[in-house]
Amino acid sequence: MFSINKPDPPTVGCYPGLGMNLRYHNYHHEGEIYPTAIHYNSVGAESDMLLVREAAMMIVMNQLTDKPDWHVKVFDELIAEKWIQEGLALPVDPLYDEIVQHRNPGWRGGPVYGPDRLKHILDRGCLEYCIKELRVKAKFFEKTGLIPALDANATVIKSDTFIDNTLHERLLRAFAKLKEEQKDNPDWHPRTNDMVQNLVHPSLYPLVYGRSRVFRDEVVGVEDAVDKWSGKGEVIPKKPADVPSGYDNRYHINYAVNGSDSHKHFWSDAYQWLPSNVKLMDDGSVKLTSYINNLHPKHSDIYETVEKLIERALPAWDHSVSFVRDWDIVSAGRTKARFPRPENPDDENEANWTPKIDEWTPDDAGEVEYEDVIRDEDGDLIYDTRKKAAWEEFREPVQPEAPEFKAWDYGVKPGESLRERFKDLQVIVKMASIELTPDMPAFPAGGWHVEGQMNEHIVGTALYYLDSENVKPSYLQFRMQTDYYQEDWNVGQDAFGWMERVYGTHLRGGDCLQRYGKIETKQGRLLAFPNVFHHRVSPVELDDVSRPGHRRFIALWLVDPRTRVINTGNVPPQQKSWWVESAFGGMDEESAKNVPNAVAKLVSGGEREHAGLKAAAESGNPLPEELVNMVQTEADEATMPMSLEEAKEHRLKLMNERTSYQRDAEQSWSGIQYSFCEH
Repeated sequence: MFSINKPDPPTVGCYPGLGMNLRYHNYHHEGEIYPTAIHYNSVGAESDMLLVREAAMMIVMNQLTDKPDWHVKVFDELIAEKWIQEGLALPVDPLYDEIVQHRNPGWRGGPVYGPDRLKHILDRGCLEYCIKELRVKAKFFEKTGLIPALDANATVIKSDTFIDNTLHERLLRAFAKLKEEQKDNPDWHPRTNDMVQNLVHPSLYPLVYGRSRVFRDEVVGVEDAVDKWSGKGEVIPKKPADVPSGYDNRYHINYAVNGSDSHKHFWSDAYQWLPSNVKLMDDGSVKLTSYINNLHPKHSDIYETVEKLIERALPAWDHSVSFVRDWDIVSAGRTKARFPRPENPDDENEANWTPKIDEWTPDDAGEVEYEDVIRDEDGDLIYDTRKKAAWEEFREPVQPEAPEFKAWDYGVKPGESLRERFKDLQVIVKMASIELTPDMPAFPAGGWHVEGQMNEHIVGTALYYLDSENVKPSYLQFRMQTDYYQEDWNVGQDAFGWMERVYGTHLRGGDCLQRYGKIETKQGRLLAFPNVFHHRVSPVELDDVSRPGHRRFIALWLVDPRTRVINTGNVPPQQKSWWVESAFGGMDEESAKNVPNAVAKLVSGGEREHAGLKAAAESGNPLPEELVNMVQTEADEATMPMSLEEAKEHRLKLMNERTSYQRDAEQSWSGIQYSFCEH
């Protein structure tokens, strides 16, 4: 067994980027690692290569679990037989295209390529296996309210019942309240053509190295965050490009952490999203012990509602977010493929093909012209290598049959839940609404991505789709990386054509990426998945283009519980408007006369008009010139909390940085390719 080279554990008051190396990763505790898929080769973040057939079975099972009362009907033999027949009747091409990625190997606009299509995918044995597995999942759903929707080496959890009507209504009221607060000045996310409204977003007022004020101790709470702590703390130093000398763009780290090497852009030396601290209470509830970035603490009702949502997300994370302990994956869900590895996948194994060459004649080729290949000049058949060449053009792969069904033991093992292992967690919150109109009827599909950059240490996502009005069905697609090192397959030189067909990939130059399928993002649905999945949202489009529509959702991102990062307990609220309101909110024009005009001008800059401060700036008490100079020298804009204008400038820079990072990550994911040519 490999051993993990463990670093020294962090000291109190030290965090990655504050008193510690920005690229610190805590794998000290018993050799435990929460994997992410930001970079390739990360232990615990890779999928087996899945047969096209197995991926199709996952897709079919996910579709069946969208049927009303599926968990009851699956035990009815007549209904189960009907579902089997529906599965057998599924069109092959749409199913195949959902699984197999055809790529352009050279230039944009050029032809795409991929393995030859399968003429069929599912048979009765596959669908009978699906029914048996769904019966196991139905019992699990009855017990937990959760469905392992797409699961092989990792799991996507879904549930349409886990968030009750009371919490759903509270979330609707929270969104309505925040939208009303923004009615005169909505925060449209940049580069979305005013279609995505941010109600709470971590990219606004993030941690900014060289600008944000911090405390080493986590002293900032919720109720006291603005009045007691806003504007206080020491400015966090600007981070240098923390890359050892001798390395160009890549930073080599322990294989276990996140791959054999990582591009420097995978970390940010400038910004970090700020999580909130969440205490896990003994009564099963949760309590936010630091404020949610960009959600004013005055909204105590919304804070309580978010706490309830986090409380409900915990079991979903328990059943989807796995970790590695001494190189073994600890998971409540499936961790390996259903189908065993084929014993003899070599192309020379005639059992892998149909028809058998001895049973095949030129007449079987139908309209395909093989006469010039397999007949001599006298018209006699030539049963030699030329016949074999013709047969190889005609033959179809025999796909492995569904294995004997063995029920997976779903469920969290004793002592392994988040509540049992940790006293508190860190969670990042986002609340947003996609707003469509007849003039802007469609929001485009997103790109493949994982959440955050490496210094944010995000290991899990929970998404709750709160409200969908007049929009077509939309989906979230999932894929995982696979291991490019496939040396233990027993195939001869270039004899992997059968494998390419049944696995749906190119094994000489194909991407090491395995698609798992897609899940509909319907109203009332909770999704939870680990950050080992790349995911991509499909377009969101109006159903009736003559009237507006929307899709509203809340995202919760779980930070690695083993690696505590700088959080809102360390960083007081940076919003200048909050600080101004706290300090001068009750000041009328009469009392404003007592405020020195130099101070009023300084604190009101860059914010919306404040009547009291405006009056003070115009007619407040003047200061002696030397005091004015002192104020301007010691208390310039850089020492004040951040204006909205400045925060938006940082948001654009953060987005630009992440665009560059995402480009590097995509090149990393697609640049690693299978290479079977040396077998």
